[in-house]
Amino acid sequence: MRLFPTQSGGDFFLIRKLIRQNLVYLIVIFLLLVGFGISLYIVSRQVYEEEAQWRSQKTMAEVTSGKTIISNYFSDLQRDLDFVLALPDLKSYFAQEFDPIKKSRAEKVLTDFLEGKQSYQMTITNLSGAEMVKVESETLRALSWPNALSNREIHRKLFEKAVALEKGQIAFSPIYYATEKEGSKTTKRVLMTLALPLFSDSAVKKGVTFIDLDLINVFEILANIQLFIQTDEGTDIFFDQKVGTFDIKNLGYALTGSSGWYPITDLEMIHYSRVKIFAEQPFIIAAYHQYPLLKVTLGKLVYLFGALFLLFLSLVVYSILTNFSVLKKTINTQKAIVFSLATLAEGRDPETGKHLERSRDYAVILARQLSIHKKYKKVITRDFLDNLYYAATLHDIGKVAIPDSVLLKNGKLTDVEFDEMKQHVLTGQNVLRETIAKYHLTESFLEMGMNICAYHHEKFNGKGYPEGLVGEEIPLEARIFALCDAYDAIRSKRSYKEELSHLEAMNRIVADKNQHFDPDVVDAFLDCEKKLLAIT
Repeated sequence: MRLFPTQSGGDFFLIRKLIRQNLVYLIVIFLLLVGFGISLYIVSRQVYEEEAQWRSQKTMAEVTSGKTIISNYFSDLQRDLDFVLALPDLKSYFAQEFDPIKKSRAEKVLTDFLEGKQSYQMTITNLSGAEMVKVESETLRALSWPNALSNREIHRKLFEKAVALEKGQIAFSPIYYATEKEGSKTTKRVLMTLALPLFSDSAVKKGVTFIDLDLINVFEILANIQLFIQTDEGTDIFFDQKVGTFDIKNLGYALTGSSGWYPITDLEMIHYSRVKIFAEQPFIIAAYHQYPLLKVTLGKLVYLFGALFLLFLSLVVYSILTNFSVLKKTINTQKAIVFSLATLAEGRDPETGKHLERSRDYAVILARQLSIHKKYKKVITRDFLDNLYYAATLHDIGKVAIPDSVLLKNGKLTDVEFDEMKQHVLTGQNVLRETIAKYHLTESFLEMGMNICAYHHEKFNGKGYPEGLVGEEIPLEARIFALCDAYDAIRSKRSYKEELSHLEAMNRIVADKNQHFDPDVVDAFLDCEKKLLAIT
């Protein structure tokens, strides 16, 4: 699949802008902290006494031990999963296209494994995402899900990641939560879902296995009851081993980095370390301990300075990244939607991908040239050009609905086939309209993409399709792109025609001025035609 390149320099521009906006604030905070830190350093050149160091090292050793236990638990689980998925009763089921005759034996294998691991649920889907087998723990009680985020939704989000994995790789979800009700008693549950692809003996991918783990199993094997887990979302999970219940809080401890310590008060400290599961580090394991009052009194200034320094760094990073991430997220959303939608057509017709790139570049060059015209100077802005860059690649997404017999026909289309081909503009328009409405998208490039998709076959004289719009009734972006699309079609070789020269393309476009094409757009084309030739 081809990924269309993004415009360069975007990230650097955003970073510089954010730094300029926060420069005075950062300088003031930095000077205050430096001045205060120097004062603290002068009066606090004492070091930890031996007892304080020993307590710190002991707590960190307990954190490290808990980290190792959890990592080993998941390593053992992966080993057991590999073993179970290789059992003949299960492997023959999915390797033979989920043979219904073998389903009961496969369910028996999964049920035995599930109870042995005290897990919540196991599910197998095919490569289309359809559920083929689901087994649940015999002790399962009905769970209710907060914010409508059920394990089924977790499976859906994890599926695409899992099917892209190679053999031996595992994907997993963030930690999520549910409540279990038994009579009047309500118990909190903490869950994590693992997903791994299924392969036949010939290394052909057949489906995906999901296992929903109840993390009570992880907490029960931890020796130190002071240990707790913090998720990437900042949620702190405590477990009372005496009664077997979870206590889920959000204490606001900013445990950053791969490992370290966090001061709560003069007497309390948290030590933590990120836990490695398979190839990732999805959460932090931590423990808190108290220093003797005398030792804290001697060392508190040092701790305070360190905490303030970390706070400063956090403020700097947070101030820049928070704003940057919002803008970056918007840009990435645009790119992701454009790439995924545009490459739908490319998958059907290899020539389409090259056409998408060329016509997009033509459109940006032509629009930039047209912006020199006084009439369009305030219309074709930097934002207009940026939106056009991403929107132009969407113009033919509707072709995914055109049958191969028409789309890939080796020859000229009949009148009936051409009428069918013309439907791609409405199909593409509907796809984008439904996407915008369903996900409440506000990015202006999508509106522009919908206009281009729907109207790039309209003609300036009103004889185009689908609506027969006349003149400036046709959106500007569609009038620009109509010329670019036609230019590329003339210049390209097709099964029913040979490639024509740049000069011939120019002559045809000029001949259709005021007929097919907007005269202003044609004039701009003639001013920049050498730039288009260079791309060709």
